[in-house]
This record gives sequence, structure tokens and C-alpha cells, in this order.
Amino acid sequence: MKQFLSTLCCLIAIMPARAQSGCRSTDYRLQQFRTHPSLAQTASAIESFTAEQLRNRPVIVTGGQAGATESSRSGNAEVPPITIPVIVHIVYHTAAENISDAQVQSQIAVLNADYQKKNADTSGIPACYRELAANCGFRFGLAMEDTAGRPSTGIVRKYTDTEHFSLDDGIKFSARGGDDGWDRDRYLNIWVGNLTGGILGYSSIVGGTKATDGVVVLYTAFGTNGAAAAPYNLGRTTTHEVGHWLNMIHTWGDDSCGTDDVADTPPQEGPDYGDPEGTIVSCGNAPYGNLYMDFMDFTDDIGMHLFTFGQRDRMRTLFAPGGFRYALLSSTVPVSAPASAGVPGAPEPPGLRVYPNPVSSIATIDLPDPGSIGGLPEVYDGLGTRVAALRISAQVIQLDVAAWKSGVYFLRISGGRRAIAGKLLKL
Repeated sequence: MKQFLSTLCCLIAIMPARAQSGCRSTDYRLQQFRTHPSLAQTASAIESFTAEQLRNRPVIVTGGQAGATESSRSGNAEVPPITIPVIVHIVYHTAAENISDAQVQSQIAVLNADYQKKNADTSGIPACYRELAANCGFRFGLAMEDTAGRPSTGIVRKYTDTEHFSLDDGIKFSARGGDDGWDRDRYLNIWVGNLTGGILGYSSIVGGTKATDGVVVLYTAFGTNGAAAAPYNLGRTTTHEVGHWLNMIHTWGDDSCGTDDVADTPPQEGPDYGDPEGTIVSCGNAPYGNLYMDFMDFTDDIGMHLFTFGQRDRMRTLFAPGGFRYALLSSTVPVSAPASAGVPGAPEPPGLRVYPNPVSSIATIDLPDPGSIGGLPEVYDGLGTRVAALRISAQVIQLDVAAWKSGVYFLRISGGRRAIAGKLLKL
């Protein structure tokens, strides 16, 4: 704890002198720590939990290790998907700020591509770092149900007399001209509006209050069409801020040659800007240099291409039993299919039906597709470790989970006409 508070004091001392960026999550974090000193202790406890989880699941590959193979990593190449229902609060004063559904849907598509390593610009990753690019396994969809169980589009539009918002969280409260957030244990809140002072976006603190949980993004830096303006018109501001919401630290550790507490990202002196090329060496990270194409750096949208396996594992520790976002795994909110997967707003295809759920001993699994008979069901815990596998011989099967640890588990069946998935909560 003393070491954490000492580091915090150093950050407070140096941050005003550092160049300001459109991402203000670090400024917001320090501001919150000053106002609510107890948050530092909460954040320290979450870091201790994260470090313990990662010690039990180390990432072997280090930054700059060229030619790494899948077998050189302790984590699985593929991880079970974690679906996150999204509610987008559009808080507008002018017609231009009242962005279209299409702009919102384009942003959801970017989140899905970036967090599942489906973004086409992975081709821009230098060869020496290409093997570090990871599918983080997060799936995002607009929430099709509100907090009262009523149908929803996943988009809330709110007119405000407030011309612009700042880091004071006013956009998150109806009483202050914004819009109240929805339950963070069931949704990811994204507020989109007009931000002042050159702010592109910021994220809440992992460990902060429920009412302020989520990310805030400037309306011209959200999505890929409509009001989105270059050089922040590829949706990467939201990818970056959601990274903070998932406990990511900037790649330079918010200090000169600092640490982001991720094993496979190299140290670097500070942020990179614009659209860098070639090798930028700092902090002894030769021969490969800064990982400036990482989503957690400060380059323009066009220069961002990847999360690493180490970043993936750090993010997913939040969803381990006892993790800060573990409750979100139990969200039953239906979500729309990603825009890139078909018609925007269409419901996802049916998955596995698991009952009872939660379950303490015997779970029944009902397959929606008879063609899955003969497939191989695999069960993973929240960190992507496979805990069970068996053959399917009938459309309805039973699974004995009595000996399993309490927690959320993901089921995935491949080998049929299509892959299908589901999840169960073991009591």
C-alpha cells in the first residue's frame, strides 16, 4: 500500500507538466483520488487481486520477442467470449451532437473487431510484434432490454441545456444536465456528448462508484461515420477508453519509462502521437522499440492496431470470481447482433439453453441445433482455462458440476453446422 500511495503522489506531482492528450482518464483518476482518498485503497486492493490472478496464470512472451508461437504462451490462443450489453447515452445540445443510430452501430462494430482481433488493420503491425496481437474475447452488443425489463434499442437520447461537459461527471447525471447511468452490473454505460478542453474521452475508475461507472466520449470521436471527424474517426477513442474501463494502463505506465503492469508490452519513455512509422527506441527497448500500434498508446486512430496477450489476461482478471466486474457475467440482458455480423439490431441466434441456471449439481443442456450432435462441448472458466470436454450423443444432455468451484463458466460447442455457446453460474 505504501508503495502504491508513493507512486500516486509522484504521478500527481508530474502530471501537470506532461503534455495533455485527448484521453483524460489519468487526469480523471488523479482528480478522483484527490477528492475521494479512500478510492486509492480500493484501487490498490484491485491491483493486488489482479497481480495474484496473473501470478497463477503467467504470460510468458515478453515485448519484442519475435517469432513467438502459440505454445510459448500460458494462455489459450482462443478464449471463451464475454458478452457485454451496452447502453449508449447520447446527451446533446445541438442537432449535430444528436448522432445517428448508424454512427452508434459503427462504434459497436469497431469494438467487436478490435477486441476480437478482427480489425483489418492488423496487417499494419510490424512483423516483430505481430505474434503479440490477441483476441481478447469480448463481444459488445446494444442492450435490447432496459433496467425494468422493457424493450430497448440500447440508445438513450437526452436533450440538455448544457453546452458542453468536462471531467466533473456532469454528463452522467440527469440532475446536472446529463443522463443517469444504468446498473453497471448489467450494462456498460457509454456517454456521448460535447466535451470541453480538448477532451476526446475518459473512463471511470475500476473500483469507483456505480453511478459514475462507464466511459465518456466526444461525439466527433465516436464511431466511423456521421459526425466522426479525422484523425479520430475510426472508433479507436472508445476502444481505448473501454480498455481503461477494463483496467488497462497506458503503455508507458503514465510515467517516464513507467510500467503498465503487463509483461509483454515493452517499456517506453512516454506516449506516441500521430501515425508513427519505423522503430522508435526508448527506455532500452531496442531492437524493436515502442509498441506504438497498441490501442493503449496515444496515436491517431489510424495508428492503433492491437491488444497483446498480456493485456487480454489483465482485462479478463476483472471477470474472475471476486473480480470487480464478475457480477457482469451474470447479466441476462439480451443484446443485438454486432453490425458487422448482419442487420444492425437483429437479435443474436439462439445459444445453448442451460437449466437450472444457477446450478449446484446437475445442469441440463438443450441444444438448439440437432446438427451439433457429435460435436465437442468445451467448458471454460472466466480466464479462458478449459475445465471440461465431452462428446454429445443427444440433443439434451446432462452435466455434473457438483465438484466445480463456484463461478461463471462458458460452454462452447463446435463440430456441428455452426458453433454455439452459452454460460452457466455454479453456486
